Amino acid sequence: METTTHPSPLTTTAADTLLLTLDEAARQLRCARRSVERHVASHRLHVVHLGRSVRIERRELERFIAHMRDSYAEVRDE
Repeated sequence: METTTHPSPLTTTAADTLLLTLDEAARQLRCARRSVERHVASHRLHVVHLGRSVRIERRELERFIAHMRDSYAEVRDE
């Protein structure tokens, strides 16, 4: 008899999560957490405060990546 396991409906992956921790955002960007902290401190990456917790919205991370891509394209085209 073959048994199969189905993922629990309560199990979420980083792709399903609306708010990411700084560590999760760093993993998505493939960079150090400190780099994410620097982008936050320089207001290039906007965060959401939940009490003392800091989170980054997935759509904000996507906006940040698009902005970085566009900035690179502008510099390269000059």
